[in-house]
Amino acid sequence: MLKFIRLHINLSINLKVSITILSVFILQSCALLAQTPSYPVKKINGVECIVYVVQPREGFYRISKNFNTTEAIIKEYNPVAENGLKSGMEIYIPISNQNQPKDGFMEHKVEKKQTIFSIRKKYNITEAELIEANPALKERALQTGEILKIPVNKKIDDSKSNEPIIKSEDIKENLTEKNNNLQKNNINGILNNKTKEQKHFNIAFLLPFMLDQKAETTDKRFIEFYAGSLVAINELKEKGYNFDIFTYDVEKSDVKMMEVLQDTNLYNMNLIIGPAYSNQISLACDFARINRIKTLIPFSSKIIDIETNKYIYQFNPGQDLEIQKLQSIILNEGVDSNIIFADVNKLNTYDDGYYRSQTLKKFMDDNLMNYTTLNLDVDSLYLIRQSLNPLKENIVFFNTSRINYVNLFLREFSRLSYTTNLKFYEPYSWRTIKTEKPRSFYLSTFKSEYPEDLYENYSNNFSSIFDWISSNESPRYDLLGYDLINYFINYILQNNNSTQATYPYSEGIQSNIQFEKISIDGGYINNTLNHYE
Repeated sequence: MLKFIRLHINLSINLKVSITILSVFILQSCALLAQTPSYPVKKINGVECIVYVVQPREGFYRISKNFNTTEAIIKEYNPVAENGLKSGMEIYIPISNQNQPKDGFMEHKVEKKQTIFSIRKKYNITEAELIEANPALKERALQTGEILKIPVNKKIDDSKSNEPIIKSEDIKENLTEKNNNLQKNNINGILNNKTKEQKHFNIAFLLPFMLDQKAETTDKRFIEFYAGSLVAINELKEKGYNFDIFTYDVEKSDVKMMEVLQDTNLYNMNLIIGPAYSNQISLACDFARINRIKTLIPFSSKIIDIETNKYIYQFNPGQDLEIQKLQSIILNEGVDSNIIFADVNKLNTYDDGYYRSQTLKKFMDDNLMNYTTLNLDVDSLYLIRQSLNPLKENIVFFNTSRINYVNLFLREFSRLSYTTNLKFYEPYSWRTIKTEKPRSFYLSTFKSEYPEDLYENYSNNFSSIFDWISSNESPRYDLLGYDLINYFINYILQNNNSTQATYPYSEGIQSNIQFEKISIDGGYINNTLNHYE
């Protein structure tokens, strides 16, 4: 049984209706960033080859897939790569002799039940490339019989032309049937599995969908998180689990949150997921403590009473773990590097970057390690060059979490990076901001690459339920919902009465997860944080 409750109108929301309406907002806001690349060409032993520069974290597998070649061929044309690839290495990749259309495109007629995922896999192109060539797909779903333009910048894998598509007709039929039952307080069928029922869980989502607001204020992140969660729930249903799902639009206000928490159904939950905003989190945490209900906070990294509330699970690791990881990096690299603290003046001491910088300085002082403090000022940009050591790698830490405070200085560091070996620590929130930056390193709970088989299976299952595509922006909130639901069902809710100190480590599609107790009487925090350059 899948239940949707919106207290402010006292009616249930039908899944098919609500998700179809909300898909318009998601599709309008999808960013299409990928472009078809062009590379220099050079003849190697009479064979025309692309000259390609290896990017950070790229290996033979990714490059061979991107250029439709093999690891053996790459090694044949690049003896220097015999022992592995390194970031910045220049390699040669032979160009395929396949004849391509003059305009760079070919046509594809959409067949019944085909999806964007299956089409782009057939032609070995990205989702962004397909939509860029067919802008209409930004506003609507695929239509059977329409003609699509396919950018032919990679060799087509004919073996996938008849690739089977994973379908879930029973789910779609159930969703459609419920369009005629909007006055009922529950939706039956989508997750029913009476013959194979092994476990039953009640889960409530308390998320700010903002469905009563204007379209531009609707936050697609939470819709995508919810959609990915439903994909996981449907897969688990097929494994013999049964669920009652309660979904609340808690908007952003304290008043709305208090109104939702009065619903008596919440007292019977095995798991509450959300809310997202700090003013509502304290209310939800109090409710969890009083009623002894496990509550997952997926987004916030600051939960005030987590050290005294054993029912709270915080996915975002928070600043303490971030600083521990940075201290480890400094210990490993600081002896051979020039550590620079680039300080903006007159900062609020509550700035996360200020606290991080001060804590790292104290750590280096305690360990008798040398560092340079650079006081940043628009009138003294020349000091930046003087702070750099031309004979060492220079590692830069800013003392603010606000990138707009340091844009000018980032550009200067970037300019100097052409002649000096340097990198800076980049808070994860800066990753999506387009501005000129030097080389960076960062910490994240999210992987830089997805396991191909798991991701392909997920994408097929997603497209079999929903007629819209998720955003390509990182992190993917639908994958976050998917990974967290799987983790909680497999490792936490199975042991509902357990008070263990650490839960098992598990690798999801986008996130590796392990919850660890923060104190004897406290809740749990995900302790996985990866170092990327």
